[in-house]
Amino acid sequence: MNIKDILKMQTLYGAKLIAGENGILNDITGVNVLEATDIANWGRHGEVILTSFFALHNLSECELEAFFEKLHNIGISAVIIKIDRLVTHIPNKIIELCDKHVIPLIQINKDVKYESIILEILGPIINENMNLLNKYYEVHSELTKLALKMPSMDEILYEFKKMILRDVSLINSTKGVEISTNPELSDVTVMGASEVLTEKYVHFRYERKDVTYNSTNPKITGQQIRVHIPHLGYDDYELVIHELPEQVSSEDFMVIENGVKFLQMELLKKYVISQNLFQQKNNIISDLLNDRLYEKKDIDEVLESLTISKHKYYQVMLIKLYPRDEKKNIDKDLMPQTLRQIRLKFRASFKDIVFLEKLDVVVFILNYSDGKSGLTPSSIEKIMKALVQNNVFKDFYYNVSISSKVEKLNIPQANREVLDTEKILRLFRNSNNILPYEELGIYKLFLDSNNLSDLKKFISPRLANFRQQYPLLFETLQTFLDTNQNYILTSEKLFLHPKTVRYRIDKIKNVLNVDFADPEELLQIQIASRLFKLIDGRKNNE
Repeated sequence: MNIKDILKMQTLYGAKLIAGENGILNDITGVNVLEATDIANWGRHGEVILTSFFALHNLSECELEAFFEKLHNIGISAVIIKIDRLVTHIPNKIIELCDKHVIPLIQINKDVKYESIILEILGPIINENMNLLNKYYEVHSELTKLALKMPSMDEILYEFKKMILRDVSLINSTKGVEISTNPELSDVTVMGASEVLTEKYVHFRYERKDVTYNSTNPKITGQQIRVHIPHLGYDDYELVIHELPEQVSSEDFMVIENGVKFLQMELLKKYVISQNLFQQKNNIISDLLNDRLYEKKDIDEVLESLTISKHKYYQVMLIKLYPRDEKKNIDKDLMPQTLRQIRLKFRASFKDIVFLEKLDVVVFILNYSDGKSGLTPSSIEKIMKALVQNNVFKDFYYNVSISSKVEKLNIPQANREVLDTEKILRLFRNSNNILPYEELGIYKLFLDSNNLSDLKKFISPRLANFRQQYPLLFETLQTFLDTNQNYILTSEKLFLHPKTVRYRIDKIKNVLNVDFADPEELLQIQIASRLFKLIDGRKNNE
């Protein structure tokens, strides 16, 4: 795939190539989003860079020249800039630098989503990698007898056992799963460990452990060799060779080395296939949630394929993660790893449940019968507390939104409910909250409004004018009411002296003519303050 190919993508319909036309045949190896100018730390040859210009708009001409020199040296294939978000047109200097370094510069409108571009670029790349991987195994299946006999991990391990005349085990320590040619050797007590001296032509790192096998009768004391298998996924694998009755020889290490490489390739293949299936399943569930299945028979087929069609009722739950420290540079793998631990915990706790995962969100659909309680705040809180205790949320906090109970045709409605609930949690609640849609109360009325003018009609013009003319006084008023008219708490929240708060409240009384003893008047102000938050939130999302 090259730049010319992606310009034909449906996602980039209406995009303009405005510089670097001579690089239109640049090959693409990946795609990334530019948030800072430290591209030398993460940029890769052949990548397409997406940006809204945020990271570049404060750079001087000299800094821009240095930055595009880095792009050229790395081998960046193209730059895609979204306009109308921070800029209405791309500066001439950037066009000049893209032409100079033959880096295609593509302009897109603000309504084009990064996610759509990334998925459409990465899809063919992943498919191409899968085809190469399948071709690799086709060639090697003709050259090696081993490849013809390995349809399962169990058979692979038994073949290794024949080659080295010793029992072997494959451990997935992340999931606590072990496959072994002799299950009696799975339960061990480690007495000591030492690194194996490097053998000739050995590239992996091996460790020898002195162990007692607890399940044999009588117990056996012996040694085993363990080697970590590098893997693209989040599971952690180890191959164990049980050195009974004697230690492995140098010749055995050649078999083990090839065995580790073979397992690595098998696990890689399984991972790529699983990722492809994962994305397909994500797309199917997304269509179901977002009402893109228009026929009842299509919904029935999807629910059956997802194995959530046995019971009458459904609930949707959305869990969204937020960084605890937005300034902290968090490992890019930490978010998907955290979401993975969440979904594994919920799948272990609920039988008929499926999930959709993207970016910082995981959405669950639960299928349950009338006699079951479904997803309740208490059951969810119990699971989330267990995850907190396991230090899963040390870098994030979470909000959990729960839909009402619906039947299959109303699953999209349940999805809208959790999205609305998440809006309220984000605007009005603190971290680590669990909120059912049914408890939104009066907010349901306001969330049903489709535009800003609908919300504004619920606000007194007197309050709207006051907020516009005196934004600091309105903020003080809002905080004063939220703290039950407590001057000290208001001063602490606003980092003001209590005397300053009293001065502002007195001024509010004079300007707004508010009676702080009138509950109806205070209710109007509090409703207005929350509606302003809803309106501002919608403006930020548009």
